[in-house]
Amino acid sequence: MSVDFTQFDESAIVILKVLAQHFPMPTEIGFNDVFPDAEIDANKRAAHIGTLAFLRHEDIIAHEVGSASSFILTQAGLALFNEDIFKHLAEQLNDDGNNI
Repeated sequence: MSVDFTQFDESAIVILKVLAQHFPMPTEIGFNDVFPDAEIDANKRAAHIGTLAFLRHEDIIAHEVGSASSFILTQAGLALFNEDIFKHLAEQLNDDGNNI
């Protein structure tokens, strides 16, 4: 048996790209936020909700407290874009030009 990733991919790619564009600001990525023209597609909505649940469970995205559909990328999410937030912060902290 093989797994069909088509519906997962459709939501995951949009979610991750939107969050990367707005990092580090919490960003609304509910179904209507990313698929406004598909609000009557129950299967697509269910797949989007499942994708959000999977990405949260795997710590790729983090839920912003206080909002039903606001999220941010985690270190694992940033790594998908070949970014390392810990390395970035260490470089910034060790840069003599960034004194307080």
